[in-house]
Amino acid sequence: MANGQALSVQEKAAYGCGDAASNMMWGMTSSYLMYYYTDIYGLPLAAVSWILLVARVVDAFCDPAIGYAVDRVGGLIVPRLIRALAIPFGITGFLCFVALPLSPMGKVVWAGATYIVFGAVYSCINTPYGALAVMISRSATGRVGLNAFRMMGCQAGSLLVALLTIPAITWLGGGESAAQHRYGMAVYVLVLSVMGSLLWLCVARGCTVRHPPAPVRQDLMVTLRNLFGNRQWVLSNLLAFFYFVGQAALFGFALYYARIVLGGTEQLGANIITFITVLLFAGVPACLPLARRVGTVRCGIMCLIAQGVAYLAMAVAGASMTGFFLSVALLALAQGVMSPLYYTVLADAVDDGDPRTSTGSAGLAYSINTWVTKLAMGLTGFVLAQFLSQGHYVEGGDGVAQPPDLSFWIVAGFVWLPLGAVCMQALCLLAWRERQ
Repeated sequence: MANGQALSVQEKAAYGCGDAASNMMWGMTSSYLMYYYTDIYGLPLAAVSWILLVARVVDAFCDPAIGYAVDRVGGLIVPRLIRALAIPFGITGFLCFVALPLSPMGKVVWAGATYIVFGAVYSCINTPYGALAVMISRSATGRVGLNAFRMMGCQAGSLLVALLTIPAITWLGGGESAAQHRYGMAVYVLVLSVMGSLLWLCVARGCTVRHPPAPVRQDLMVTLRNLFGNRQWVLSNLLAFFYFVGQAALFGFALYYARIVLGGTEQLGANIITFITVLLFAGVPACLPLARRVGTVRCGIMCLIAQGVAYLAMAVAGASMTGFFLSVALLALAQGVMSPLYYTVLADAVDDGDPRTSTGSAGLAYSINTWVTKLAMGLTGFVLAQFLSQGHYVEGGDGVAQPPDLSFWIVAGFVWLPLGAVCMQALCLLAWRERQ
């Protein structure tokens, strides 16, 4: 295929299936895992914070290892690897939400072990998937198109989770009690896991590796030194890190913000997650025309300015439902427009024209990026759990009296922490030099 030849809609859609699969489980872990651990499975906050952090430490080894292995074997292994891991991905994701009747310490060990194993499988399938865009097309337009479909798949998977989770676990469990929610959650996640496995098989079947990197036998330390000498790649990883700090705070604290700050219920929190996800999805198609008109970096900076304004407006709105929804609408639309750019700048950085740091290192380059995003999620989850602990959060769901100073910590995690991450993203883009 010539570099300028357009990719088919079917192949772009197949590529987007990967992020749909990932984000059904990513949506569950980012939006509902902390809530599941604290209010459904009954784990102490201290244990939850360490589970979220330790899982990311383990990933520090899994992600680079699979990326380095892909580089040594060559790009043609990627579809076969995705096909082989599709079913294990579903099984391990399901086990994260199976509430075994164990002792308090047994629950902590089970929760930690299942989440760590799922994280390892996620690394081994999602890292090659991330590198796949470079191998499908070398056209800048083709990559923006692929990543637009990827982000639409991402938002579709997230939307499904946001829209259905709270009603589904209540309906499937037959009631509102913790025991009924435990059963409903297990059945619901089983369905998501089966769907996720099938979507990954669509990726393996529908995507063609046209530009496979040759096997790289370069020494690991030499490869890492070359990668970290790639300024654009370093900046793209910092950009991704701070983006996912904001995403983890936004989705991880939505249920708590709805209940503690807005005075609503768990269902209001689920509605907020749904509202955000719909607008994220709606914003994605505007990315390509806007990036073509003003350039990738300027497009990103415009979106970040809009996000900063939205967070400040949210802080001013306080408990006002109207002010909150107007603010979060602007925030979600701006994030949706910007979302494909994170993967576009990463692809440009990996394929930067330098034979030392270009597609020959794609597996390792994308694996470290995947680890960076999960590290951001893990660290943010740890911080959010600490915020709940500092505010003396009382587990138990709707109707439980909470300490009056808890709202300060919820706002800190939902508004001020991600606002700081937006500022750091802006600094990364201001330091970026677009390739002519």
